[in-house]
Amino acid sequence: MMKHCFMFLLGIFLSAVLCGQNYSSEVVFLQQQGNTLTVRALGISEKKKEAANMALKSAFYTLFYTGVEGVNKGNPMISTTKPDYDRRFFDENRYSIFVRDYTITEGPEKQDKQYRCTVEMTILFDALQKDLNRNKVQTNLGMAVGTPNSQVSLPTVAVVPYTRENEDVRVVLDHNQMLSYAVSKMTSEFSSRGYKTKDFLAQLKRAKRNDVLTAGSQSDAVTKMIQNMGADIIVTAKVMTTTDARRQSEVSLELTATEFQTAGNLASATFQSGKFVTTDTIKLTDYALKKVKDEFFTKLQASFNDIVKNGREMAIQMVLAKSVTDWDFDQPLPDGSASFKPVLEDWLQTHALNGVYDMSRSNDKVIDMSVQVPIWDEGQGRAYTISRFSTELKNFLDEKLGGEYVASVVTMGQGLTVTIK
Repeated sequence: MMKHCFMFLLGIFLSAVLCGQNYSSEVVFLQQQGNTLTVRALGISEKKKEAANMALKSAFYTLFYTGVEGVNKGNPMISTTKPDYDRRFFDENRYSIFVRDYTITEGPEKQDKQYRCTVEMTILFDALQKDLNRNKVQTNLGMAVGTPNSQVSLPTVAVVPYTRENEDVRVVLDHNQMLSYAVSKMTSEFSSRGYKTKDFLAQLKRAKRNDVLTAGSQSDAVTKMIQNMGADIIVTAKVMTTTDARRQSEVSLELTATEFQTAGNLASATFQSGKFVTTDTIKLTDYALKKVKDEFFTKLQASFNDIVKNGREMAIQMVLAKSVTDWDFDQPLPDGSASFKPVLEDWLQTHALNGVYDMSRSNDKVIDMSVQVPIWDEGQGRAYTISRFSTELKNFLDEKLGGEYVASVVTMGQGLTVTIK
């Protein structure tokens, strides 16, 4: 009885805290596109720099507990409040990982001692629904955007140990319990924040066949493991300990998050345990881990969302093999149905992210192209890989060339070389 009473009072307290945030209910549905939802929201705050964040929070709070016309038949998404989820979602800024992007359209402007700001924001709506279900929040979802079986999700994260060139990852982890501990704890932390994770340490233990880890140089071991894991974000953990003349020891935890395909930096930070007279390095590592701030995760997700929005530029060079002497790029397709270059340009425009491409540098034997390629397929909730793009390009060329000629596509870093044979 006392337990139920305590939980009831806790719910009232946390609800009061949330209401005290002064969330605005001025939220308007703008559009549904694929598995995302775009809304316009008003934020109100006594601090100018917080007005935009309050608009973002207000959008989620209104979707959760008031309802927005055009979404879920205007009904609230959540039927029963779960205070712990709300606390983590709003107070610890978990909401930010579901914001793909936003634009400030008005303000912030001061009115009656408070700042008002309007934003238009795109929400990863299917991912949000899955997060509610994963955290066992009782929902009232009926006609929400997307479908229950859609595959959109947050990016998958793998936390891996830092190793130097020619170091055996297994030996490093066997002799550095701090590093193993940090990798394990950070993996759990990402899981608790709603990310799907790949457990590097568990997969390392399961890799019983030595050829997985010893083929090639030892420095390739982590790379091989990562390539087989299928993670979208790689977080590398580096742990170091120092001891001064007064026998005070300190652990430094360096975290670097990169997008797997482009190796683009998403977030990096160093966290210190503080100095203590102790030889318990695991405890010091734990102190450093506890100092990992929400800002690191927010920065990581915002940077990833930006890459998803803008994609990556891929350079493509298309050439004719020396053996091809009876056809070139300025001629029609082999079946005579259309000119080759306009057909190629139409394909590029269709497959380029936001239609951004360039093939102005070309002649009859060589076409140099650049195309903005997505890194994330929101419809399928998975990475859009370079190999997938190259396969689609090869299939297109083979179809248009009609068997008269064959396209060979070779991936070189972030570029492709296409040879027509």
